[in-house]
Amino acid sequence: MNVHERFNLALSHNLPDRLPVDLIWPRIETVDQLKQHFKVDSEEEIYRRLEIDFRWIPIPAEYPEFNKKVNGRLEGEAPGAGQEYIFHDGQTFEDHWGVVHRVGDDGKYLEWKGGPLQGKENLEEWTVPEVIYPSVDEIAENIMPSKNYITITEIEFPFKIAWHLCGYEQFLMDMVLKPEMVNGLYNALYKFQTEKAMLAARAGYDVIALVGDIAGQEGMMYSPAVFGELEVPRLKNFISTVKKTNPELKVLYHSDGDITAVIIQLIDCGVDILNPIQSACMNPEEVKKKYGESLTFHGTISVQDTIPNGTVKDVKEEVIKRIQTVGYNGGLIISPENSIPYDAPLENILAIYDAVFEFHYSTLL
Repeated sequence: MNVHERFNLALSHNLPDRLPVDLIWPRIETVDQLKQHFKVDSEEEIYRRLEIDFRWIPIPAEYPEFNKKVNGRLEGEAPGAGQEYIFHDGQTFEDHWGVVHRVGDDGKYLEWKGGPLQGKENLEEWTVPEVIYPSVDEIAENIMPSKNYITITEIEFPFKIAWHLCGYEQFLMDMVLKPEMVNGLYNALYKFQTEKAMLAARAGYDVIALVGDIAGQEGMMYSPAVFGELEVPRLKNFISTVKKTNPELKVLYHSDGDITAVIIQLIDCGVDILNPIQSACMNPEEVKKKYGESLTFHGTISVQDTIPNGTVKDVKEEVIKRIQTVGYNGGLIISPENSIPYDAPLENILAIYDAVFEFHYSTLL
């Protein structure tokens, strides 16, 4: 069975030869560990050795005004390393949205420091960044070497961009106190991201991943009612627009935290795949029972507990449990829930994929 047959069976809630597998957003440390283990030089060869079914391929973009001011490349192991930014000092840098981050003293993580709409009362002096994308043909050519796999590209969810532009607390208050400004901002951000998604749809990507947390482990960052008012009409239009262009395209939505309160709304908008079903605050088995006829799930293997802190036996048992309680009729893509922590044991990472391939799927029939 080839990768596309396996993926299509899983999404149609039929059991393939094995469940599809992914390695989502691996950190530099994880990639280096795996390169050393397999004695290979490329990230692609790691994916082949692990038999990963997905290839996450960004759409190239040029930001002319931003590029004029770029003055350095982020080095080290923090997210975004290897990319160019406008550096304010050795640890503080600005991206193409004008959002400022600072690398933590441990060099591993980033801290939000500010955005161009912080403290602003309106959008009068703000606009989305100018962007130049390659042609559809060039994008299609770029993903062609990976067409034997499931090609997926990441698009930031507008809520994530909005709070980075404004500041988290400010944007939550703006949602209530400045509806005109928030609606104007959302209209601009959804239009901007729809342009990018349409390129992906026309170029033949298999999946678009909308990425941006809307919840923490205690529940939603903002109310389901506000989600329904601000996000749902725009998200529904976004998804229907890209699917009209490419009816075969699937939409994955990623949010950490407990998003149970809006799963029905996400289904109504046209989301096909939900990631990560964070096991620290959501019960994957219960989510499957309630929503498994409408959604395929991606993730479910704990990066908070099992992978960094468990034994190989613990990891394998969790994978087997997910196969039996969530993937018994397809509808599941096995993956770490998010980026694996930089200090997770290599043997635990390998155990995820060993368990998938060792499992006897005939026991589920």
